[in-house]
Amino acid sequence: MLSIHNSLSRQKEEFRPQEPGKVRMYVCGPTVYGPGHIGHARTYIAFDVIRRYLEFSGYAVTFVVNITDIHDDMIAQANKEGITIFQLAEKNIPLFFGDLDALGIRRADFSPRVTETIPEIIELVQLLVQKGFAYETEDGVYFSIDRFKEYGTLSRLVREKQVGGTRVQTDKYDKTNPMDFALWKKAKPEEPSWDSPWGAGRPGWHIECSAMSRKILGNQLDIHGGAADLMFPHHENEIAQSECALGIHPFVRYWMHTGFLNVDGEKMSKSLGNFITLPQLLKNTDARSFRFFIVLSHYRSPVDFTENSLENAKESLQRFDSLIESLQEVQQKGPSHAEMDGLLQKTRMAIKTALDDDFNFPKCWAELFEFSRKINSFIHAEQKMTETDAQKVLAFLKEINSVFGVFEFEVKKTDLETEVNELIAERGRLRAQKKFAQADAIRARLKEKGIELMDSPTGVKWKKIH
Repeated sequence: MLSIHNSLSRQKEEFRPQEPGKVRMYVCGPTVYGPGHIGHARTYIAFDVIRRYLEFSGYAVTFVVNITDIHDDMIAQANKEGITIFQLAEKNIPLFFGDLDALGIRRADFSPRVTETIPEIIELVQLLVQKGFAYETEDGVYFSIDRFKEYGTLSRLVREKQVGGTRVQTDKYDKTNPMDFALWKKAKPEEPSWDSPWGAGRPGWHIECSAMSRKILGNQLDIHGGAADLMFPHHENEIAQSECALGIHPFVRYWMHTGFLNVDGEKMSKSLGNFITLPQLLKNTDARSFRFFIVLSHYRSPVDFTENSLENAKESLQRFDSLIESLQEVQQKGPSHAEMDGLLQKTRMAIKTALDDDFNFPKCWAELFEFSRKINSFIHAEQKMTETDAQKVLAFLKEINSVFGVFEFEVKKTDLETEVNELIAERGRLRAQKKFAQADAIRARLKEKGIELMDSPTGVKWKKIH
């Protein structure tokens, strides 16, 4: 039985969607004022795997990732570039989706845009005003957090430390409580705006997701995901406005948050010079290796992106690539071994147990690394692995890949052969020049890649050893 760590309760809970066999899943999407970054990639890869496993487990998943295309950052960037926010969005949205495609992240079933959801946003704000949870000021409409006694439950905000209760001056506009948040912002000169009961204006950030998720998935979500830094205030505010406007509880049955991604031990920041966009990542890094690097960690754990950690992931993935290639080359005829069938059954159950335990990626991969070691032993034991065995293992690895999306089964054998043969030729030239240390270095380099060289009277032969 699948269990999920619910950020709201801080506990693992048995997963029971509101409708058996169906999952309504919403993940907060990007604000498209510029290219996506590797923090985005961490979150969307993690939820891509979670979605895939839910589908693998038999659930019919409706998956929504929104696009925020009206925001203070959008307006500032559009003004900087001398274009409209709509032109800025049309430039960056295809770029964002192209980068996700390159990382093997499946497209969401729906990707609603804020600018296409204005009527639904206005409807929610009207409900909040009519029910007394929101009020109008000179510059907009605000949600009154003092009217929602559960405010702060998700983020464990200590309400006693909040300023509130009496009307206070927090800036040039009156708000009942300094922490009250904007639902609707009245228009400012040269900003995009839409007509509303409170005059021309645009949505506040938080109300957008409540309206978009409701429009597609209904009043209650099974899973709402996002990065950990969205827990407060964004997700806290979503709960408040959705539950108050719609009279439901809970708005979300299971809250899920991904851990932070740091770069070389520090928080990613433009000021530190360690801010990596997705186009930069994909220009300098193998996309499949980066995806593998991400799925090796638990989705809730912090991840430290370093050259060394990425290289380690790449080498580990290459070992699986070599295993797949070796399996495809097995030609020994004969029936499947009972020992192989037992290993496959045991590993399959171990993987399911790991993933059913709050999507425990590290435990899953520990099992798969041990499995690959045992399979390699089968392959290299004389007349042990049969073609029937190999096909069963390949079918199992394809099952795993339907969840993680990191393996390649159309192995480019010619690329490997070309590389090895070129290195063998270079080694031969070095030996002829009596540069034996450099020649030995090539042998060692090939061995690290799983290639063993064998000198013979008829020339140098090679074979894969793992």
